[in-house]
Formats: sequence, C-alpha cells, structure tokens
Amino acid sequence: MRKPFHFSLEHVLDYRRQLVDSARLELIAAQKIYQAQARKLDDMRRKLEEAASQLESNRLLATAQFWLWNQYREHLLQDIAREEHQLQKLAAKVAACRGELIQRSKDAKILERLRNRKALDYYEQEKNTEQKELDEMAALRHQFKGV
Repeated sequence: MRKPFHFSLEHVLDYRRQLVDSARLELIAAQKIYQAQARKLDDMRRKLEEAASQLESNRLLATAQFWLWNQYREHLLQDIAREEHQLQKLAAKVAACRGELIQRSKDAKILERLRNRKALDYYEQEKNTEQKELDEMAALRHQFKGV
C-alpha cells in the first residue's frame, strides 16, 4: 500500500495563501475607498459647474450676492484641491496594496511549484519502487519454475 504524499512545507504554503487572501481583501477595501473618494470629487466638480452656470444665467447680481457666490466658489475650489490630494494618496495606497498582493502571490506560487515538483518526484519514485518489486517477484517466480 502506497503512502500518500506529504509536503513538509504545507503549513508554510497555507500561511502564504492566507497572506494572499488578506492582501486581496486589503486591495478590495482600498479600491472601494478610492472609488468613493472619486465619486465625492465628481460631485464637488458638478456643484462647481452648476454654480458657474447659475452665475451666467443671473448676470446682474447685486454686489453682496456676487461676493457670496465668489466665496462659495473659492471654498469649493479649495475643497476640490484637498479632495484631489486625498484621491492621489488613495491611488498610491491602491498601488501599494496591488504590489503587495503581487509579491505575496509570487511567494505562494513558488511554494506551490515546489510542492508540485516534489509530488511528481515522490510519485515517480513510488512507481519505480513498485516496478522494482514487481520485477523481483516475476524474476523469483521464473527462477522457481525452472527448478
């Protein structure tokens, strides 16, 4: 009866697979945050465009109204600049998470290839051992038939 193949680094391989899964979850979370930030920035830009179109439709504004509109526009531009900076940070985080996932996947893949190669070697060796035993039994039978 053959012994089943046992990879001595199976626990390490499992751990590396867990690291890949956690890196994948981190990447997904970072991408969701990035997408939410991008939507927020798009909404702010849309509000700026709406404010500009309202100004054009009301060309004759009082000085106080124009000042209020200008203050609103300036604050909105500052908010947009701040949110764009935040979006760039989030893009860098997404890229870092993607790089980490790639590296962890490579590390796990190396162990998987080693495990596959060791399994092939093991089964080849088992096959050769079994073939030798069968050849010895056949030789002994043949030897005793002739006697």
